[in-house]
Amino acid sequence: MPEKGEWCKHQFCMKIIFLLPHLKISGGVKILLMYADRLSRKGHHVSVLVGNPHAWRRQVINFFKIKPSWFSTIQASIVRVKNFEEEYIPDADILVTSVWYSAVQALQYKRHSAKKFLFIQHDEKLYHAERSGVEKAYCSSLEKIVVSSWLQDVVRDEYHGDAFLLLNPIDREFFSPCRTRNEDGGIRIVMMHHSYAWKGTAEGISVVEALKKKYPTIRLILFGAREKTISVPHDEYYYNPPQKKIPELYSNADIYLCPSWDEGAGLPSMEAMACRTALVTYDNGGSRDFAFDGKTAFVAKHRDIADLKKKLDVCIRDSVLRKQIAESGYQYIRRMPSWEEQTQRLEQFFLSALSL
Repeated sequence: MPEKGEWCKHQFCMKIIFLLPHLKISGGVKILLMYADRLSRKGHHVSVLVGNPHAWRRQVINFFKIKPSWFSTIQASIVRVKNFEEEYIPDADILVTSVWYSAVQALQYKRHSAKKFLFIQHDEKLYHAERSGVEKAYCSSLEKIVVSSWLQDVVRDEYHGDAFLLLNPIDREFFSPCRTRNEDGGIRIVMMHHSYAWKGTAEGISVVEALKKKYPTIRLILFGAREKTISVPHDEYYYNPPQKKIPELYSNADIYLCPSWDEGAGLPSMEAMACRTALVTYDNGGSRDFAFDGKTAFVAKHRDIADLKKKLDVCIRDSVLRKQIAESGYQYIRRMPSWEEQTQRLEQFFLSALSL
């Protein structure tokens, strides 16, 4: 691998490094790995560096070039490093940090000539860090990339900075309608189970349980990757389902319920809509780019559980409206930027930053 980018086949092949805190399956990690993979396939030299303090584990994983089981086809190199201190980070043309503390570390690098970026996927001060640390990163000289117009507003209004808007795409071939169940008169509601309180799992379950008294045939289907067994009320639970199972869960449900309080973007909601499933969601920030109340989704006021129950009730009761909303949501998602378009935009943003 070259020390820095080079001209090859009439294009400039950048050396790009992504710094990721972990490789556990999550929406944010998935998005960054997808960009790393696609940029690599376009001919750029892409490495994903992941912190791992255990020397023997790093050596074994790096020697065998072990990749995450849920994304084993990724073409970009994945390398474990001791930490994100400067001595462990090779020089590059582009350095992409993905959380506030790696951004703060990158600001201290003295010998690296890379153009540095912060890829913002949530307002981290809300749940993940003290405001002072986030403010240092978000007000820094790093170029900012955000995945929703809500986050663009946060960077502008709270940190007085500019950010490049790069809406999250989804794989529209993978996430597409694949309904297999017959109409049985019951309403299937699918929802992600999560251990973080702000994901709203408890609120979503309480709303469904309350409405079961009015509509006894509704069923709640949960899926998640945090807990193998759960004790909350549910009708079906799928722990860490294989990726190919997710579109099936969405497609065979009538409603996707998103009770999360705040989302940087909201990939599961978009994925469900792409499977022609009606979305019921809080106004959680990131949803504003695709969930429009009464048009593409049923949108409740932010953290207003009574309104969430009201929206879900209407969605259950009015089958005609539910199907209209599901179809409109499906068509809207189909018109949103594709992976190919967004990868090209990110590539051009990097090249522009290098004045190429």
